[in-house]
Amino acid sequence: MAEEKEKLQVNVDLTNFPELAKALDEMCVADQRDRSKFVRFLIQQEWGRRQQLALPLPTPTPRSKKQSVAA
Repeated sequence: MAEEKEKLQVNVDLTNFPELAKALDEMCVADQRDRSKFVRFLIQQEWGRRQQLALPLPTPTPRSKKQSVAA
């Protein structure tokens, strides 16, 4: 018998935020996704963005007078 995957469900109450509920519905229609798929997509996008920000940023090197660009 195959193992059944345990479902992890997250509920978000948008009752007090009707403008967000409307925006969510509009984005779902535009992307042709149901709410669940769209929310998973948003989470993946945000996770990827945060991982990129976690990379060490190069420190700028000070320019010498010879390297300065004339205006």
